[in-house]
Amino acid sequence: MFGTVAEAGLFGIGFHRREGLEGLAAWLGLPPEEVRERLAAFRALGMREGVVLSTCERLEIYGVGPLEEAVAFLRRALPGRSPVLWVGRAVAAHLFRVAAGLDSTAVGETEILGQIRNALAIAREAGAAGPILGPLLERALALGRAVRAQTELGRLPVSLATLAVQEVHRRISLEGKQILVAGAGTMGTQIAHVLLRYRPAGIRVLSRTLGRARALAEQVGGEAGPLMNLTADLIRVDVAFLALATPRPILSAPDLQGIIAARGGTPLWLVDLGAPPNVGLDGPLTPGVHCIRLEDLQSLNARYRERMAEAIARAEEMVAEAVTEWERWWRSRQVGPVIAQLQRRADALRRQELEWLWPKLGELTPTQRARIEQFAHRLVQKLLHLQMVGLKGIAEDPYALQRLRVLWEKEGDAGGAIPPAWGE
Repeated sequence: MFGTVAEAGLFGIGFHRREGLEGLAAWLGLPPEEVRERLAAFRALGMREGVVLSTCERLEIYGVGPLEEAVAFLRRALPGRSPVLWVGRAVAAHLFRVAAGLDSTAVGETEILGQIRNALAIAREAGAAGPILGPLLERALALGRAVRAQTELGRLPVSLATLAVQEVHRRISLEGKQILVAGAGTMGTQIAHVLLRYRPAGIRVLSRTLGRARALAEQVGGEAGPLMNLTADLIRVDVAFLALATPRPILSAPDLQGIIAARGGTPLWLVDLGAPPNVGLDGPLTPGVHCIRLEDLQSLNARYRERMAEAIARAEEMVAEAVTEWERWWRSRQVGPVIAQLQRRADALRRQELEWLWPKLGELTPTQRARIEQFAHRLVQKLLHLQMVGLKGIAEDPYALQRLRVLWEKEGDAGGAIPPAWGE
């Protein structure tokens, strides 16, 4: 299914919630300490580099090392799941699309840039982001910023938090409403700040950590409380945004029935942004409860895609250009050691020939000797110039370096090792 890779190289392995949550939920939205644990596990497999990108939508592992071992590890950890695999150039193409917001539920969403930045920071702290993945993710971040600055994707409010708030406001005006935000993490913080645009009567923030709830509530002029007060607070508010990272639902159908009864039948709007869902609904919704989930935002994403077709097309062009630049960088990185080795060989030959020449010229003054050495150096550099140009041109041919490697090995040049070509 995955094929084989003759030599360790650059790869990516990905899972997305659009293919279903079964078996995947525990790997989505991982806290930093768990990301570090996953990184340590991948490094133990022999990975030279690794980055784990875990969001509420996706789990993606980028690595440099033995691909087959990584795939086998994930098959054991996520039985029954079928990951998408990228190798070589395809890794950059996919990652750049992710950073540009072209692979998100909310096209153009901005949260992903912070998530990539955090993933890179954690990998660097762990010593797992080296000379390949570090520059690759930096380029992805730069591209993401450029796409949003140069296209409409950066001027339309299409973050997941904004989409969620806008959709509720479209159905019922949020102005003057009592709003509850459960979760003071990245998503909860963004939702609370977006809500301020709609002038609600009040914002109440709940979190497992009361200090985090108070810090966010202070930012938005709201109130704070512990998560254990969730059921009681749902009786008093009009709309609740649930953005909690929990392994299982925190609200069941019987919970909702009790809440609606206590509200006297007054409707309650829930926006469930949890992954896995914070609200467990095995059957039809309790009368009086209206629920919007992550899956519901897919249709909104389709509408935005229609409106932003031109911006998306330009963003795709920018991604393609960035991938081409990345390929040039990758190949020039391979050619660099070859050029250095050629220069060392040429210099060694120059010295060897001069040593042959000196005894044949008889007595020379220091000035004469210096002139001859200068002449030999200039001649060698001029002869090398065309070869340097040719070697740089090899960077455009992914197979030429391999052919050059074979030729050098035939000459017995053990010191002239050439890096493997892209995707080997």
